[in-house]
Amino acid sequence: MVLCALKDKDLNVYVCVCDSELGTPGWREPLDCVRASELCNQNSQCSSRYRIMRQCLSGGDKERSAMLASKECQGALEVLQDSPLYDCRCKRGMKKELQCLQNYWSIHMGLTEGEEFYETSPYEPIHFSEEFRHASIISGKPCNPCLDAAKACNLNETCKRLRSAYNSICSKTTPPQPSAGYQEPCSRKRCQKVGAPQV
Repeated sequence: MVLCALKDKDLNVYVCVCDSELGTPGWREPLDCVRASELCNQNSQCSSRYRIMRQCLSGGDKERSAMLASKECQGALEVLQDSPLYDCRCKRGMKKELQCLQNYWSIHMGLTEGEEFYETSPYEPIHFSEEFRHASIISGKPCNPCLDAAKACNLNETCKRLRSAYNSICSKTTPPQPSAGYQEPCSRKRCQKVGAPQV
């Protein structure tokens, strides 16, 4: 959506709102839900609808379902979907995390009542750098499965520890046994024992 203001020669200002032909707008960082609640409380329409929505979500499951089906609750929910509360998120370990989560769920519980809930999380999305670390692994391209498995293992501390133990035990040569006339590349029993958790 594009908002534009035009001024003619008589200094009349015209404001137009039009859909963008460029596709979806760029991602912007969401407000935290505590701040979004403060902004909502500064707007009388948003504030009153927010109070109604909290009342709609109070009580047990049966009462909540009946309340959410009412026109008043549905109207409150529609107004709140256009408020800062709808897109707000929380940060792990933030100062008012519990309050933030309560504000988030006060909107999103109403949206999901009676449906499967597919929202990922009330928390901010993961950073792109973390996503890109996993990109080659989840891309589905069969370019080098061994390299991809090694990359995946490098991202997991337990896997790295087990791999190191496997390498240190399984790459050692064992001294020749008196009954066998040759030297094994590694102790097969110890190697299989340490390799078992990885399988």
